Amino acid sequence: MIRSTLILQTTLLALLLFPAQNYADTLQLPVTRDNSIVMVDGEWTQNAGRQGRIRIKGNQHIVAMSFDTSAIAGRRVTKATLVCEQADQMISHVTISTIATPWDETRSNGLTCGIDTIRDWGYAGARFPAVCGGNGHTLVHQAESTIVDGRYHWSVAPDLIHAMAIGVAHGLAIHEHDADYGRNPTIYSNDQSGRKPWLLVEVDDVREPLPATATDLKLEQVGMSSAELSFVVPEAGFAYEVFVAGIPVGRHNIPLVTQALPGSRQSITLRDLPEDLTKNMAHEISIVTINRAGQKSQPAILRDTVFRTMALSERKIAVAPLQKTLQGISVIPVTDKYDADGKPVGGLAENYRNRNTLFDGQQVQLIAAAGEVVGFQLLLRGAGSSTLSLEFDQPLRTELWQGVYVPAGDRSIVDPLLPLTQPIALQPDSDAVIIADIFVPFDAPSGVRQGVLTISDGRRIPIALTVLPFALPRQATFFCEMNGYGLPDHVNDYYQLQQIAYDHRVHSNILHYSHNTAAPGSRKSNMDMRLQSGRRMDNRRYDGIEPGATSAWWNDFAEAFGPCLDGTLFANGHRGPVAVPGFYLTLHESWPLNCRQYFNGNPDAFEAFRETPVYSTTFENILADFVQLARTRGWNQTCFQVYLNNKGSLNDPAKAPWILDEPSGFWDYRALRYFGELTDHGRAGSGDVHIDYRIDISRPEFTRGQLNRRSDLWVVSSWAFQHYRRLVTDRIRQDGLKAWVYGTSNDVHETNRNLQAWALDARRFGASGLVPWQTVNKDGTALKQADQLGLFIFDRDNEGRTVIRHSLRLKAWRDAQQLIEYLNLLQAKRSWSDEQLRGFISQYVQLDSEVRKSNDDDAGTTAYGRISPQDIESLRQATAGMIMQP
Repeated sequence: MIRSTLILQTTLLALLLFPAQNYADTLQLPVTRDNSIVMVDGEWTQNAGRQGRIRIKGNQHIVAMSFDTSAIAGRRVTKATLVCEQADQMISHVTISTIATPWDETRSNGLTCGIDTIRDWGYAGARFPAVCGGNGHTLVHQAESTIVDGRYHWSVAPDLIHAMAIGVAHGLAIHEHDADYGRNPTIYSNDQSGRKPWLLVEVDDVREPLPATATDLKLEQVGMSSAELSFVVPEAGFAYEVFVAGIPVGRHNIPLVTQALPGSRQSITLRDLPEDLTKNMAHEISIVTINRAGQKSQPAILRDTVFRTMALSERKIAVAPLQKTLQGISVIPVTDKYDADGKPVGGLAENYRNRNTLFDGQQVQLIAAAGEVVGFQLLLRGAGSSTLSLEFDQPLRTELWQGVYVPAGDRSIVDPLLPLTQPIALQPDSDAVIIADIFVPFDAPSGVRQGVLTISDGRRIPIALTVLPFALPRQATFFCEMNGYGLPDHVNDYYQLQQIAYDHRVHSNILHYSHNTAAPGSRKSNMDMRLQSGRRMDNRRYDGIEPGATSAWWNDFAEAFGPCLDGTLFANGHRGPVAVPGFYLTLHESWPLNCRQYFNGNPDAFEAFRETPVYSTTFENILADFVQLARTRGWNQTCFQVYLNNKGSLNDPAKAPWILDEPSGFWDYRALRYFGELTDHGRAGSGDVHIDYRIDISRPEFTRGQLNRRSDLWVVSSWAFQHYRRLVTDRIRQDGLKAWVYGTSNDVHETNRNLQAWALDARRFGASGLVPWQTVNKDGTALKQADQLGLFIFDRDNEGRTVIRHSLRLKAWRDAQQLIEYLNLLQAKRSWSDEQLRGFISQYVQLDSEVRKSNDDDAGTTAYGRISPQDIESLRQATAGMIMQP
């Protein structure tokens, strides 16, 4: 009896100390469908469903799978493993993510989910990567491959399984980390009997907290087809269901509860809904919270007008009737051109030479804001030699340039410009091209200025310049960064580049290091310009930073670049002492310290320098030291860029271990996050000194969550911005990302209006800048042969000194930049969203674009099929008119 009592007491004590456990069950969830989604040019429409083997291959083949999760309904997943039988080749790591959109195994491909009621992969233009891999609010998990009995075992985060089980995800996407396309790794599929994939999951019966209801719903009407629903995140829950008038909002628009902190505000974009819902009428919006077991909260309901159309007055300008033309004189905008035979470049109307938006055959009519630079192009014919002069009734800065014809394909077209030398030889049957620039002062009162361009043979062209009652900002708000590589030999040449750029409201940014900087002992930068004193910059001392150093030697840097960074170089310029808006810092993976000297071989940058922390601390220290220098010098107008340009290779000791410029594989994006966090630490407390962490990216769809929630500067390729535009614009809105678009200026034989259209197209979708690639022609060949890249052209004067010429296309860049400044002023005045601005622009111009690429690494040239000079001028004048309205 005593022994029985003791046993009973011991048992009760054990129950008190060790409550009953929920023992885990291990279940096998069968695959129900799979497909290898092909993302290779020319193969986007291929379907690989119902094949015995399917590829998981870098960024070219991502496998989609779905599973029968009915066995785990209402239960909590504690561990999950995806098991796939290996076929060919080896896969070392994968990213596994949820898929936001339903799909059909036999009809889906890279461009469509294969379901008739769903457009593309959830919205117009959506490709498969836009709804997986961390995009479209999908969940991501990184897994290393373990092979057991010829089968891959990849861990899967439990929440990915929960998302599928409760219907807020539509399968898993499996994406290989490597981007080695010399191999074809494959696995066996659902259609291979006895070798099918499956999910191995452990589940228990621990109860999930009941989901709470979202509170404090607010609606912001963003535009004519989207709105923003915001609310306070509930204390408990996993996902949401959202309905507008009973119609579900696409899962790619809905974040998870767990992607924000309880009590914070979260937002959902209401869009991609049937057209009949986008009218000016009230609808019921409901949001339901769901937990991991699939239990639902009471709905939170808001009734409001979701979408609002904009009442805008459309204003189309009329071209003045053609007057009796002046003999041998034509005037056209600087953005248009004719070839040496008098044939138009691009689609120009008949009689355009003498009847266009600024010339009626008798008089030039110019309209400008204060601070704007306007101009025109004179096509002049005659006999003999003549001189020209341009004068106004009030003093204005004016400049005259002479166009140079160069071979461009099978035509001869003006592109380089030289200062006008007097007298000029005229021909009766061919045009001498003269460009006039007129700089309107920032303090110019509104009203009309009268001017005249006089030709010494007695011909005169009257000019009426109307100055509008508002001014452009002195500092650019839309950035046109003229890209270049390798500093010139002398600092004076660098200053010439900057001054020409300044006069055209753009800036020149020259990268001053090469790709071969990674190995120990390599030259880490090329800071060796000759200074005005005649002495060369001491590059050895500049690079001579010891491990663990807390400061660098900036003397020559400050002497060479200080005038551009504090604006004193431009003190007497049209816009006053406005500093260059963008500047590459030397910091990269091998400055201040060569990365290979500290690299341990691990492809994960967060592990690669684990044994040598001095590498990261030195990077952070030197950036912090530069911040202090910039603060002391007053360099607070320039956005300095920490930019990692190198295209590396893990196994090449002379290069960086990763591709950091236009990243490709997972480890590249991972390394960019690592260096981004070093930059964050180094620029902490920078105050009014602006440091951007810049990433040049041509594959934003493949970041796999590594760059999420970072407010960096992305310079996105034209191709990527065209095909993954919403992905980028969502990042702009959600993360505070700044986005510029890079590509190549139009060819000389194409219309320069492409540049205006490119700027409008980028700006209307939230980009705040453009970056034309490699804009400096250093050997002067662009003076004799058309060069698509050469906007700045190195030349020699009669005394052998370096002089820099520029291209007619730079005038088009200036006009494009100023047009965006008009639009930015209007948007700020009206408090418009980007979608509302986009709707305004679309009333005037059609921007149907095509990006041409010669290869995968080509930045891309954007061309526009329908560009009307009259439509662009209508947009400009309508914008000005609305700015002037109270």
